[in-house]
Amino acid sequence: MKNSISAIILAAGQSKRMNRPKPFLAFDEKKNFISNLISTYIEAGINKIRVVVSPSIEIECSKIIKEHYTGWPVTIVVNSFPEKGRFYSLQLGLEKTDTEFCFIQNADNPFVTENLLSHMCRRIKQDAYVVPVFKNEKGHPIVICKKIMNHCSKLNGNDFNLREELHKFEEISLEWNQKNILANINTEDEYQKYFSTCEVFMK
Repeated sequence: MKNSISAIILAAGQSKRMNRPKPFLAFDEKKNFISNLISTYIEAGINKIRVVVSPSIEIECSKIIKEHYTGWPVTIVVNSFPEKGRFYSLQLGLEKTDTEFCFIQNADNPFVTENLLSHMCRRIKQDAYVVPVFKNEKGHPIVICKKIMNHCSKLNGNDFNLREELHKFEEISLEWNQKNILANINTEDEYQKYFSTCEVFMK
């Protein structure tokens, strides 16, 4: 089943509130956000990974992939117009995706685990999407079916929102007991809340 599942990691945001690229924030003493996400998906058996980046971080992301993930089907997709927003980045990633299901992962939602991904994979079905939920709040990531992928790919314009488009499809909720699936790391204060003891990731 996992051979039919891919992942798109959205990392083309401009990180204006953080004032430094969020994909390169230290997750622990060995990994930054982007490398931790890639490693977690690979460990969960999700091998086809597309990382959508802005031109400003393309070189650094490519270096990380070359040094740590050579031999794995992890590829860079460049969003030359990051100002068009996250949905445009998603569409670029979907252009390179041919699997039946696909995880949508934001680079600033770093707390995904192999266990969570495995449980989500067990719940997937055609014509629906799966979202983890903590105390009635929807978290990250989500996994969508081919029908939703095709729907999102065909939309024209920059005013679309993935959450709004998902309302048109069946939702499968996965109750999860880890609150950090709700975390969004957008500012320095939010980063320090979760990572105050992190050392700088050494590339």
